[in-house]
Amino acid sequence: MGGNGKRRGQVVLLTGVSSGFGRSIALELAGAGHRVYGISRRQLADPPLEAALAGYLPGDLCLPETAERAVDQVLQREGRLDVLINDAGMGIGGALEDTDDEALHHLMELNFFAMARMCRAALPAMRRQGAGTILNISSLGGLVGLPFQGAYSASKYAVEGYSEALRSEVQPFGVRVLLVEPGDFRTKFTASRRLVGDESDYRPFRDRAVARIEKDELGGCPPEQLAVLVRRLVESSSRRLRRKAGGLGQRLLIGGRWLMGDRLFLFLLRKYYMG
Repeated sequence: MGGNGKRRGQVVLLTGVSSGFGRSIALELAGAGHRVYGISRRQLADPPLEAALAGYLPGDLCLPETAERAVDQVLQREGRLDVLINDAGMGIGGALEDTDDEALHHLMELNFFAMARMCRAALPAMRRQGAGTILNISSLGGLVGLPFQGAYSASKYAVEGYSEALRSEVQPFGVRVLLVEPGDFRTKFTASRRLVGDESDYRPFRDRAVARIEKDELGGCPPEQLAVLVRRLVESSSRRLRRKAGGLGQRLLIGGRWLMGDRLFLFLLRKYYMG
């Protein structure tokens, strides 16, 4: 991972802690001796997770005040904030033509704007410390415009661009920015995906694509695998911006896009998801 490792016992603030990647990351980091504070709008009813957390901070990330309140609470308790991990997110399955403003705004609010607010809230403390790590969970879908997941891809493209620019801006203050880009993993994200366009002409294509997506996710890697990668990055001194995670085939396909060219790559992508 680069470097000789960073100290254990770091103070971590993690969004989306109640399930999926967030839950696995919290358990992995806490088990390694880090002090993890988790944000989620859901009420926790998970004794192992509750026992692992140094603190649970209930809050809706779509509300602007949540980010500053959470960071302030961690600073009051710990006096520092070493790591921010932005994991919270949602997905939409359906044609872009069928994705109205309300659905698009809600997705972008959680997947992008909440992430940006968390970064802004955490950075003053990290700059004062002269050190800190911001780790944003993106997606391989943030590198490829996926059919019938176009809104999700757009939100993750935004996370990619924001993180890349932020990395350059904060590096002089000793703060590093990292991106983890998962492929298909077995999490509750599959069941919670919102579908749009039930009465649409796109419905047969949407259903075919979503069925393929869900099959790949349910047969994907366990979230604990990603959690181990995140822990290793948190404990490392690596400043490499991007890390892809998941099945080898998906990672090779994304990496080979530039060799194939857009025409062939997008043809293969369309055939895979739409038949």
